[in-house]
Amino acid sequence: MAYDQLSELDTTRSTWNIKNSHVQAFIYADQWNSMAVNIDEGSIYVISNFYTKEATGSCRPVSSKILINFSPSTTVQKLTEDDFMIPLHKFEFVDLGDLFSMTTKCPNDEYPEYSTG
Repeated sequence: MAYDQLSELDTTRSTWNIKNSHVQAFIYADQWNSMAVNIDEGSIYVISNFYTKEATGSCRPVSSKILINFSPSTTVQKLTEDDFMIPLHKFEFVDLGDLFSMTTKCPNDEYPEYSTG
């Protein structure tokens, strides 16, 4: 199966095959409550029937300009076999000299629509 590069993600299509990349995802609390019992941290999943949209704000958990948004028809299927091509942890490093300028670009009005505590 051919995979798309994360950098190719945009909002013009709804069919993407992405592997070994990290991207921000969004799900409403009521959807998460019904889906969370089937999600185990560290496992690998095939996520289908979601849509993409532009990530907003300047303070995001990952640098991807696109996020995936779960819809009511989104399905999550756990893979039973691991091909060991997807790392358990993935990081984005920032030069220490850039941290201050990055934080000053973040306005204080970037509040999430929903938050967990």
